[in-house]
Amino acid sequence: MARTSRFIALACFTSLIALGACSRQDGREMVTPSDIQIAATNTTVEPSTSEGNMAGDSSAVVDTAPALLTLTAPFTEGAVVSPPFACGDATQSPSLTWTNVPAGTVSLALILTDEDAPDYVHWVVANISPSLTALAPGILPSDAIQAKNSQGTIGFTGPCPPEGTTHQYSITLYALDQTLEFANGDNGAAMGEAISASALDATTISFTA
Repeated sequence: MARTSRFIALACFTSLIALGACSRQDGREMVTPSDIQIAATNTTVEPSTSEGNMAGDSSAVVDTAPALLTLTAPFTEGAVVSPPFACGDATQSPSLTWTNVPAGTVSLALILTDEDAPDYVHWVVANISPSLTALAPGILPSDAIQAKNSQGTIGFTGPCPPEGTTHQYSITLYALDQTLEFANGDNGAAMGEAISASALDATTISFTA
C-alpha cells in the first residue's frame, strides 16, 4: 500500500507540472516569439508588377489615344503671309498635306475662310478621297467638287483684304462621314453647312494677310 500511495502521489505531482505548463500557453500569457517568427513579420511585400497592377511602373502605361488629324501648309500657324499666298499673286490654292485621317472617314473637304468677312467665299472643296494625303498647288483630284467663290468663278480665290487692312484667315480640313450630293459651282455657303454637319473631325491652320 505504501508503494502504491507513493506512485499515486508521484503521478499526481507529474500531472500538476504538465497542467501548469499548459496553463502558461493557453493564451493568457504571451510566449516569446522565435527568431524565425520575427524574421517573417519583417518581410516587405513588393508591389505587384502584373498587368493588373502597373501603378509603380510608368513605362508599362500604354497611351491608346488616337493620333490627332493634322494639316500642313507652306506657312506656319499664325504666320503673316505674303506673295505668292496673298492678293494678286494668290492665283492657285496652296500645297497642303495631312496625316492621321480618322477611321470611318468617307471623304475629305477644305474651306478657306476670311474670319473678318466670313460671308465671303474664298474656297470650298469637297469629296476628296480619304486615301489621299496631299494636294499639289492648284491641283485637285478629278472626283472632287468646288463651290462658286465670291469672285463668281468656281474654285479658289486667294486672301486679299481691303488695302491698308489685315484680316485673319483659316484653312480647315474636315474628315466627313459621307460624300456630299453637290456639283461644281454650287453655292459655297450651302456646301460649307453640309460639310460642318457631316464632320467627324477637323483641323485648322490660321494666318494673317
